[in-house]
Formats: sequence, structure tokens, C-alpha cells
Amino acid sequence: MAARCKTALVAEPSGAERARLGEMAAKLGFGRVLQTEDGLEALRLVEDLLPDALLVSATLRPGDGVWLALTVARKPLTVRPAVVLMRLPGLMVPRSAELADCGVAVIDRPARPDALSDALARTDVSVRPLPEAIRRRRDELLDRLGVTGHEGRTYLETAVGLAWLDMRLARSLTATLYPLVGRRHGVSARKVEQSMRYAIELAWKRGRIDEQYRIFRGTIDAQRGKPTCGEMIAQLADILRMEEV
Repeated sequence: MAARCKTALVAEPSGAERARLGEMAAKLGFGRVLQTEDGLEALRLVEDLLPDALLVSATLRPGDGVWLALTVARKPLTVRPAVVLMRLPGLMVPRSAELADCGVAVIDRPARPDALSDALARTDVSVRPLPEAIRRRRDELLDRLGVTGHEGRTYLETAVGLAWLDMRLARSLTATLYPLVGRRHGVSARKVEQSMRYAIELAWKRGRIDEQYRIFRGTIDAQRGKPTCGEMIAQLADILRMEEV
């Protein structure tokens, strides 16, 4: 299967710097690179095209790069781009705690190739941390479903978080999502799937049926009685996403 073409969006007021960043992104493996000098246009492109990465200057206008980075991080997107914010050297970035919680990487401008490569590696979907509020809500939903006390719960937490970051992963379970979860925890993809399935089976035997119905309603096959791993992951990721609206 051919590798998917990754997209980067460069939001930078300087034409020369936009071109330089575009060349750097192409060398880092982005097959499609979009460019804009306007923050509102950048937001529209993120919503419409769902790029894999957003490289944004702190001096962007209107608003600024911090506003754009946080706005993108709080949108109910099915693909949440890796966001790299480029600041002037020595400049304090406002709302830095919020940016860190959203997984935004901050580097100096003009960006060096090694610094940009490192920032993109730190914000890749496979390693990017979830915002604290999303982690708490995910764990609350799993608790309500009765998924507790088993290693499959840990794998489900990771899988739901990854699907919230990029819903395409929930449509490629065995080829992409399970191997990603396995690499995160040092186990095989088969182990991930088996453990999650067993955790779900235990939950549907011991958990509260009323809570399970409230969360899944009519989305589960009545004859099967419990969700598959894929259904569990997709449903919880969708709930987390839509609650942001």
C-alpha cells in the first residue's frame, strides 16, 4: 500500500520565510505544503483540509500565532494537526501553560531544520499528550462503562486518545492503530486487541447496563450485546470530540 501523502500548512507573514519553511517541510516528508500569510485564512484551511501539521509564526495577523494555535487545538476536528509555534528569540510567549497542555511545540524563529524536525517529532500523533480535560473525561467514560482493573483498560485509554487526535486511525485498526498502541506500551498489536476485547467483555458482564446504554444507545448490535474494540474506540473518541462543540 502506498504511503499517505502528508500535508503541512505554513502560516507566516514573511514571504521569504514562508518559502523557506515550505522547502523544509517538503524535505521532512510532507508531500503537500500549503502557505498563507493570514491567520483567518489559516484557520479556514485547517478546518477544510485537515493538514497533518501547522507551522505558525507568533507574529501572524490578525490576532497572533498563539490565538491560532489555541483556536485550532480547541476545534472539534477529526484530524488535529501537530502545531509548531515559532516565536522571536528571547520573546516570552503568552499562555504558555495552555499551549503546553494542548501539545503545541514552541521554537525560535527563524526555524532551524533540526529544531523543526525535533518539534514535529515531539508533536507527532503517536507521542503527543492529550489535554488534561480530555484525559479526565476519557477516563470518566471508561469508568462509567465498567472498564477497570485490566491491562486492556490501559490500551483502550491510549487507543481512544489516538483516535481523538486523528480519527483516520479508527478506520485503520489492525494496520495502524493497534501497532501504534503496541509500540507505545512495548507489546504486540495482537496483544493489544486481545486485551482490549477481554476488558470490554468483563465490563459488559460486571458493569452497569444503564450507563452502558446511555453512552452507546442504539449503536451496538442487539444480538452481539457488546461493542467491538473498534466501536468502543470510535464511540468514545466521537463523544470527546462532539462535547467540544
